[in-house]
Amino acid sequence: MWERLSAVIGKEWRQLIRDKRTIALVIALPLTVMTIFGLAYSGDMTGVKIALAIEDDGPLSSVIISEIFNSRVFDVVYIVDSFDEAKYLVEQAEVKGAIVIPAGFSSDIANLGIGSMYLILDGSWFNLPSAMQAEANRIISDVSDKIALSLSVQRGYSQPVSITLYSIWIHGSLKVIDIIGPTVMGIMVQQVPMTLAAISIVREREKGTLEKLLTTPMTRFDLIIGKLIPFAVVGVIIGISELFMVTAVFGAINRGTPLDVLITSLALALAALSLGLLFSVISRNQLQTMQISTFMLIVSFLFSGFLLPIEGMKNEIRFIVYVIPLYYFYQAIIGITIRGVSIIDVIEPILSLFLYALIFLVLSMALMSKRIG
Repeated sequence: MWERLSAVIGKEWRQLIRDKRTIALVIALPLTVMTIFGLAYSGDMTGVKIALAIEDDGPLSSVIISEIFNSRVFDVVYIVDSFDEAKYLVEQAEVKGAIVIPAGFSSDIANLGIGSMYLILDGSWFNLPSAMQAEANRIISDVSDKIALSLSVQRGYSQPVSITLYSIWIHGSLKVIDIIGPTVMGIMVQQVPMTLAAISIVREREKGTLEKLLTTPMTRFDLIIGKLIPFAVVGVIIGISELFMVTAVFGAINRGTPLDVLITSLALALAALSLGLLFSVISRNQLQTMQISTFMLIVSFLFSGFLLPIEGMKNEIRFIVYVIPLYYFYQAIIGITIRGVSIIDVIEPILSLFLYALIFLVLSMALMSKRIG
């Protein structure tokens, strides 16, 4: 038994070692993922876009305002005059959250030693609100100490200060499935057509039928588009069926229309297929295609903004998210299914997916022409 087992193990090792590209992929891909992950998320969260509503014009508000602007976590992109304006910006996804300094804040602190502030959070952004709450609480703690010290010096006696932060949630009643469901749908729409298309083309090349097809009057464009269209349809079918399952079976929220979801799924499927075509060009066999596809799955899951917010990535590494189709899909599908916006309101990430598909399709066909030529 051991002799037979040793023979099989030896055969597999020799076969694996002979394939230098497979060895490189087996070693390099896991190390690459861990390196990117470490470089991206080894720093602190920065640049979370927020609005700041200033309803109080007292002197103590300036201490809070200064501390908020000095925060590395928050990036104040809007300054408004009222709670309602700040809430509207959060509801429209113009910002990820808002801090409100209410009217009477300075007088309450000066006279009573107590005050309150509001933090408006968008619950549709997975894992981000908790980080925003932590930073807001840190700011309030630091400011409370500074104001207490200042008042004590002015009055000649100890003046404790207590500031309470009230969190107000937009889409705060969401279940985990409401956020995870659309993301899993996106992963399936991306991975299945991409992998099937890449394997299909590599299989044709391994059999020698790809070159034979190109000797016919059929052009390379006709051949590639003809191969990709069925898989694009598969991607759309996956998107619609997954949406039905996650809403009808598991009770997830969907405030969008099936047509909007269909168009968004089509955009992602086309972008994924252009990547699949590229993978088929740079792969020598089906095994390598599967390895690269698996690498893309892991990278997409880690860097699409779903599992970990991109605000937690270092600025120097954030460009990675912009080459991942799932990132654009996530930005669009969350708006459609959870916020109930129309496709026009999320047209930017959807157009980015179509542009992504066009760029990688042209690149892949150019590389294929060079390789076949």
